[in-house]
Amino acid sequence: MNKIHEKISPCCQAKVYKFGGKRRQCSLCKKTWTLWPKKRGRRSLRPRHNLLEKVVAGKQSLILRQSKRDHLTVAALSARLRRTMENFLKRRQANTLPAGPLILVIDALWFRFKDQRWTMYLMAVRSICRDKAVILDPRLIIDRENHSDWSRVVDGIPRKTRNRIKALVCDGFRGSDRIAKSNSWIIQRCHFHLLAQMQVNRGKWKQLSDSPQREAVYTAIRKALIAKSVNLPRCIKQLNELLLKNDCPRRIGAIGREFLRRLNQFRAYQNFPELRLPNTTNSIESLNKIIRSRCRHLRTPKSLLLRSRVIIRIRKTVTCKPKIFNRIN
Repeated sequence: MNKIHEKISPCCQAKVYKFGGKRRQCSLCKKTWTLWPKKRGRRSLRPRHNLLEKVVAGKQSLILRQSKRDHLTVAALSARLRRTMENFLKRRQANTLPAGPLILVIDALWFRFKDQRWTMYLMAVRSICRDKAVILDPRLIIDRENHSDWSRVVDGIPRKTRNRIKALVCDGFRGSDRIAKSNSWIIQRCHFHLLAQMQVNRGKWKQLSDSPQREAVYTAIRKALIAKSVNLPRCIKQLNELLLKNDCPRRIGAIGREFLRRLNQFRAYQNFPELRLPNTTNSIESLNKIIRSRCRHLRTPKSLLLRSRVIIRIRKTVTCKPKIFNRIN
């Protein structure tokens, strides 16, 4: 076999001479080099799994870890933690999805890096016959939460998995209807987000002049959310009467009319009891809280995505129980 690299020097394209056991020398510029260079630097250390458990899973600060190891700086510990997380993701497979028909629970979490808004899109799928939802790998995109990014994230789910999804549980972000319609999914809107929006405009502790009207609309909406089928027409009639009054506050009236337009989406958990739908996105909200608490000191989107993926691979599932109610035909 002809060894071209040993006959012509790479620097001057001149004749090459042997210069010891495994070194060669250029006949023109006298530069030498080795044929089999060794890897420079010290040997890489084994992954520190205890560091992963303490900092990522146990919510311990790197500064506290550094005080116990005075010979290492926080930067050195941070580099070791990063290498450990990268090795962990290489060894650990993606979370195994459940079998059978599924429901998809989604929510978004935003961060800010260097005056730029980044949104993390989180999803979990749950079998209709179980109470544990499997968390999917997150997506981190620069921009505010919007329909086009959600469409790309949802389209990234494997087609075989998307075809098994029967319902979408979300907070009603703009464009959720289009995503559900394009995939032929049922929508269950989050009750907690609706009530939180009403609570902001409720005015109970502000001593407003129209507080009784606000309180009446708030109570009527709460009754319509959980009303049984036989009592629903009466609740809708009562809410309509309150919204048509001249003294109904403008913002409260807009929320109430939007609620009536989307009533079937808020009551999907009762209309489709066979799917065992939850009536909130609290399972993903709890995951949001964990990620934000573990990642509050990170400074780059890359480190945020790396640590979030590790957290999800460690936790794997979140509790996602259905809304239990007594159905009356």
